[in-house]
Amino acid sequence: MTTYRIDVSRDDRWWMIRIPQLDGVNGNIEGLTQARRYADIAKEATDYICTVADVAPSTVELVVTAHVGETDVTAAAEEVSQARAEAARQEAHAMRVATATARQLAAEGVPVRDIGAVLGVTFQRASQLANS
Repeated sequence: MTTYRIDVSRDDRWWMIRIPQLDGVNGNIEGLTQARRYADIAKEATDYICTVADVAPSTVELVVTAHVGETDVTAAAEEVSQARAEAARQEAHAMRVATATARQLAAEGVPVRDIGAVLGVTFQRASQLANS
C-alpha cells in the first residue's frame, strides 16, 4: 500500500487535484488532474495515480488536503464530522436518560401526559418510552 498525499483546490468549476509524488513520473511535468464534483476527487485521483504509476487501485491510499481560498475544506469537513458524531453520542445519552426516567415515573404511577410534559415530548412518545 502506497500513501499518496494530494492537494486539492478550486479553479472556476473544477476541483484541481495535484499529486506531488507524481511530478516528473513517466514524463509528467506535474502530477495534476481534475474532478467536476468534490465527491469524485478520490476516484479521479486514484485513476490518475494507477495510470501514471502503473499500480493497482487496491495499493493506493489517499490523504486529501483541500482548500478553497482561505478555507481549509478538509479541516472543516473533519470538524463537521466530529460534531455530528458528538451530537449522535449526546442524542443516544439523552434517549437513555429519557427512557429510564419515563419508566421510573410510569412505575410510580405518573400519567403519560405528565411524563411527556416532564420530558418535553408528546404523551404518545412518553408512552412509547415508558413501555420500551
